Amino acid sequence: MSESTRRGFIIFGIMVFVSAVFCYWLPFKFMPEHQIGVALPAISLPAEVLTPNFLGIKGFDLTNSFTSLLIVDLIVLLFGLAVRSAVTSQGIERFVPRGIVNFVEVLVEFWYGQARNVLGENTRRVLPMALTVFFFVLTANWIKLLPGVETVGIMTCAEPGKAGYPTQTDNLDQPGSLLKVDSLDLKGRAGTKVTEADFIACAKAHPDFIPPAISAKCDRDPANLTPEETEICKIKSEISGGTSKETGANAGSDKLTSFSAGAGTTATAQEAAANANLFNVIPYFRALATDLNMPLALAIIVFFAVQVWGIQVLGLPYFYKFINIPALGNMSKNPMGAMDFVVGLVDIISELSRLISLSFRLLGNLFAGGVLVAVMTFLVANVLPVAFNGLELFVGLIQAYVFAILTVMYASQAVTAHHAEDHDHHDAEGHVEPVEQAVDLP
Repeated sequence: MSESTRRGFIIFGIMVFVSAVFCYWLPFKFMPEHQIGVALPAISLPAEVLTPNFLGIKGFDLTNSFTSLLIVDLIVLLFGLAVRSAVTSQGIERFVPRGIVNFVEVLVEFWYGQARNVLGENTRRVLPMALTVFFFVLTANWIKLLPGVETVGIMTCAEPGKAGYPTQTDNLDQPGSLLKVDSLDLKGRAGTKVTEADFIACAKAHPDFIPPAISAKCDRDPANLTPEETEICKIKSEISGGTSKETGANAGSDKLTSFSAGAGTTATAQEAAANANLFNVIPYFRALATDLNMPLALAIIVFFAVQVWGIQVLGLPYFYKFINIPALGNMSKNPMGAMDFVVGLVDIISELSRLISLSFRLLGNLFAGGVLVAVMTFLVANVLPVAFNGLELFVGLIQAYVFAILTVMYASQAVTAHHAEDHDHHDAEGHVEPVEQAVDLP
């Protein structure tokens, strides 16, 4: 047996062992035996609230996408400082790229070549931001694959319409008392759809598990609450005012009666049928790009940066791209100037549409990837999700590249958009100037 074949068998054996431990034994044997269960995370497009009125600021809720943003920012900053420290620790005359610096040098050289082809002499103006966008989006996309992201968090009563799960034990004060799901029970892993009565019963029985988002609404927006949220707020208010859990439970009977109106059942029947032990987990961290606020904010930053680059290179005539005043003034000699003016107005719509294309492309791909991994975990929870996590690594890299390369392309269009128009304008006025060909010197 050759050395390479022997090494291949060793690597394959390690892969099988790691998959068996982390994909089967740990989640479906060890964790349930120690009262730590497994269940699918709730799929939610809006970011979930972890702490309402964070730092005492009314209206500022700490969400799990914001905590992810802080982690991503910290990683990118530490990465940049590590590269800077490695570069400055050696004298320039003896500098030899090694390790992480060598890796970054390869990336920067690749991106410089990509940007130089379309930006020319403006490459240094745009490249720092394009690289920052690339590293930021790549880190945000890949961090969601770390263990615990979107799976570890605070346990709350499951809200109506969502899947709820029972607990491993009846003692909710015991650490590790999370969700109980049998490894071979597909129906159990899917959870139980929570009704309004289930939600209210859970809040009355376990007032400490009221979802933070509803607590936030109770404090600042009582006029826009749904009936079940109004009842939860009443229970929360009575509990915080010092009344007992039993008093809070009795206070909810009238609301339960209103829920049963027209359903042919009584409040007592609903209370008897309600499951007060259906919970869900709000993760401490979630994939950052699955919250529309992040890709939209990044798209807005790129949008305004492109306008700034255009003004820096072309001056105020940059805006002739959108409102072509010279074309209107030259219509007597060039009637097609009217068409140029109309095309400029269309460019305004094209420019604004970039906000939608940039943000929703990233949001759609990452959110769909998270749903795909959850579905595969539900169907085959042991090994198959590993392959889709590998696919998510590739998708995260591609989306980071696309966002950054589009930043470069948009900048190229901004800084070169009017050269040909200016030349045509000079020709129409009778001032023909020689056209200089730009030469890209090595």
